[in-house]
Formats: sequence, C-alpha cells, structure tokens
Amino acid sequence: MHIILTGATGTVGSPVLRQCLASPAVTRVSILSRRQFTLPTSDGLDTQKAEIIVHNDFGAYPASVTDRLQGANACVWALGVNTSDVSKEDYIRITYDYPVAAAKAFNNLNSKFNFVFVSGEGADPTEKTMTFFGKIKGRAEAALCALPPSHSALRIFNVRPGFVDPSPHSPKPASTMKRIGLGILSPTLRTVMPNMVSPADTLAKVLVDLATGDGSPIPAGPGIEDEGRTVRSVGIRKLGGI
Repeated sequence: MHIILTGATGTVGSPVLRQCLASPAVTRVSILSRRQFTLPTSDGLDTQKAEIIVHNDFGAYPASVTDRLQGANACVWALGVNTSDVSKEDYIRITYDYPVAAAKAFNNLNSKFNFVFVSGEGADPTEKTMTFFGKIKGRAEAALCALPPSHSALRIFNVRPGFVDPSPHSPKPASTMKRIGLGILSPTLRTVMPNMVSPADTLAKVLVDLATGDGSPIPAGPGIEDEGRTVRSVGIRKLGGI
C-alpha cells in the first residue's frame, strides 16, 4: 500500500515512519515535509520505498503535489504542535485547517482512502470542553467525520493518544528542562495512570495498521467510540496488544 505521512520528524510521526519502512504491508511512503531530512537507517528499514516531498503550505494541494500522490491508499496525519508553542490562530490553522484541507484533497487520489488523524485524549467534538486543545482537536474530528457525500472515498479514523511515551528513536526535546520533565513524567504516568499512556511504538503500529486496513469500522470494545471510528488511549493499548 502507498501511505502518505505528515509530521514524520515529530514524537508521533518519527516512530510511524519507522513502522512504515519496516512493514511489508507498506510498499511506498510519501512524506510531506517542509524540509528535507535524513531518513532513519537500521536493519529492517527499507528506505528505498520512501520519498520526501517538500511542501510548504499544508492548506493547499496543487497538481504539482497531488500528481506525485496519485494512487495513495491512506494518510497518517501526525502533523501537530503544542498550544504553548504557537498563537491561537496558528494552532487552529495547523490543527484544524490543515488536516481538513488535506482530507478533501486526498479524497481524489483513490476510490477508497483511509485518513488516520492523530488527535488526543480530551478532544471534544461538541467543543464543550474548557481546554483550547480539546476544542480545536474536537472541531477537526467533527469536520473530518462530517465531510459531505462528495468525499465518499474517505474512511476517517480519529485516534486519541494519551501521554505519548517516547520511543528510543523519538526526537529528544530541545530544552534541558523539558528533557528532565519528561524523564520524571514518563515513569510516573506508567505507574499511576497506565491506561492514559500511549507508548510511541505501540501507537505507531496501531496508526499504520489502521492506514493499511480495509477501512471498516473497528469492532466495539474498550476505548472504541463513534461506531468504530474513534480510538481512545485505552483502545490504542488494546489494539496494540498491551
């Protein structure tokens, strides 16, 4: 299968990229990125099937981009940012405008297309939550699920990880204080609130499995909501085998 990936250098996207390169179910990976970067290399990772497509405006998809994506079967949308790192306007653009624009554009790439959106625990499609993060992530989820019949190729999955426990291959925080905080928070949450922890490698496996699946709703179970289209943290852990 041909998978499109965004956010490939981030905490979630980096393990997803490795999973794609290792998975025999993925035959091609088109990475949309604002810049070129070095692909990961180690045993079992096939970098020959990956292509980095430099793309600066994630709100628009001209033919120069979509022509290179034709025939793609799915997208893992792992592009994201913390609310504390950008203005509210930028957060809305990155978290809501970008994935909705991409889903609309990717609908025309294939007759069936799995769009796997990385949301987060606390996302509220009703926007009744008090958190800005929850409102905008929820707004994006709702918009994706409400795309009109003219976008019938899309099979939407909203995946809500809890605290993403980085893998050994995840990028390290630039700030020393953030690295120290992460070193304290990770083991604490694993012990106190394990169901709210989404190990990055487990999350990556679930995201790629959804992308390479047949697009059918996920069977009912803990952490599976919205008729099999939303996967919460406990559901991620279950689907990932932990």
